[in-house]
Amino acid sequence: INDSSQDFPMQLDLTEHRQQRRHVYIDLCALVLGFVSRKLLMTRFNIKEATASKDFKSYLDLSGDRLKYSHKLRGYTPVEWFSPMYEHTTKDALDLAGKGSQAINCDPGISNNIHTKTIDSALPVLANIAAILQGLYLHQKVEIEYVSLTSGKQTRLIAPHSLIATGTHTYVRAFDHKSGEFRTFKLNRVTESKLTRAFHEDDQIERADNEWNTNVELRITPNSKLKYPESIELDYGIINGELK
Repeated sequence: INDSSQDFPMQLDLTEHRQQRRHVYIDLCALVLGFVSRKLLMTRFNIKEATASKDFKSYLDLSGDRLKYSHKLRGYTPVEWFSPMYEHTTKDALDLAGKGSQAINCDPGISNNIHTKTIDSALPVLANIAAILQGLYLHQKVEIEYVSLTSGKQTRLIAPHSLIATGTHTYVRAFDHKSGEFRTFKLNRVTESKLTRAFHEDDQIERADNEWNTNVELRITPNSKLKYPESIELDYGIINGELK
């Protein structure tokens, strides 16, 4: 038996593994963006159109036609009964929706060099906020169940336009039909969301949000009472005693 025959099963496994990774990405885009296309897949994995077409066909065969083709959008959208075929983390979803990126682990062994654990804030439940992320990408309004500090649980209709990540929590900036104003909602407090068929109106989009578009300059300096303020300057990259 020659070497090429021995390697064939391994090569087949690798090919299947790579296609499954692309299936996971199709599934994630459908869940988070409410849309996925051959172009998105080709850009993410640097593959040819023919390969992307095969990936969509095999995904549809495996998933029971969870997607339908939209001639208007020139891509696929999830059917009404859509549920993801794979498990996805909230972090992956927020990275895709907020940064347009997907994390890749190049070598799992590298993480063995890290021996500390940060205490992270609780992430929102992905199933509760998926429709909000889709609304951001598709510019459609979303009906949410939201628990506020002052009003408790209420149903609200919002037109989301941006995500805000503070390092501790993630918020969505949206036009709120209840108040008739732009408001900021913490994603952790969303217990349910549903995408509507209504699109954003001209006075509900990002450029109409005056507070969002107002520039504010902050001047941050180390506490003057510190004995060695240069230690804080090193922590935050402060130059000449002031961070603008």
